[in-house]
Amino acid sequence: MAILYALSTMVRLGPKRMIALLIHFGDPRGIWEASETEIDDVVKIGPDGIDRLEEAHDVFDRLVAEIEHISDTGTTPISFLDAHYPKRLQRLPDPPTIIYVRGDLPDPSKTAVAVVGTHLADAEGIADAVAWGKGLAERDVIVVSGLARGIDGGGHTGALAAEGNTVAVIGSGFDNVYPPEHLGLAKEIVRNGALISEYPPRAELTKVQLVLRNRIIVGLSDAVVVVRLHEDTKGSMEAIRRARDLALPVFLVATEINKAEQRAVAKGAIPIHREPDFELVLNYL
Repeated sequence: MAILYALSTMVRLGPKRMIALLIHFGDPRGIWEASETEIDDVVKIGPDGIDRLEEAHDVFDRLVAEIEHISDTGTTPISFLDAHYPKRLQRLPDPPTIIYVRGDLPDPSKTAVAVVGTHLADAEGIADAVAWGKGLAERDVIVVSGLARGIDGGGHTGALAAEGNTVAVIGSGFDNVYPPEHLGLAKEIVRNGALISEYPPRAELTKVQLVLRNRIIVGLSDAVVVVRLHEDTKGSMEAIRRARDLALPVFLVATEINKAEQRAVAKGAIPIHREPDFELVLNYL
């Protein structure tokens, strides 16, 4: 675990390059014992990457202490080599090297559905998201979303109202939950499901990370329900693309015909009426 932590956080190797290195060297120890030149030959880390790798070797004891501290303070790091790493995430071409978990990972035998959409949703849209989250949870479905304002928060809130299980994937570390007004919601989710990030607790939020987290939301799910889709909803469009790549059904609660919805339908999203039709969605799974 400590080697993967060092390579992902300090050397900044992403999932695809990490997989390439594991295939080439066999295991994390093989990567760690390889020379900088050998690693650069496989994944092209460049001079800056070589400097970071050398530094990681120099401070490895500190990195071991960091990962141990993370575990001791209520966060469980799980690498993609661990037996209890979510098997659904293994379907991704770029599964996160390490996920950090607070709460309990979802039961892999249960159906999971992502409820996503714009963070600019109006009260009507949020109410619809709450209805979807509540209705799915009442049917023993795990509700997966991203803790964002608008639709995400509504989906989680609905699942919690039904005393169901919900999972929130965030684009920062747990010390920097975003948006800050959802910190209370995040704590409730930990008590009734799981908070998940691919970033260590002190990591700050970036826009790129917000988009990247959508692959984890989709990867943990068996289907995606997009409750509201606006022109600026880059995250939802990324979720739709990722779901298509995994051959997962995507349902679009169509309330207005805009260009974003037209693009989503063209990419295979199934338009459904605003009134929640849970059986329609579940019958696809």
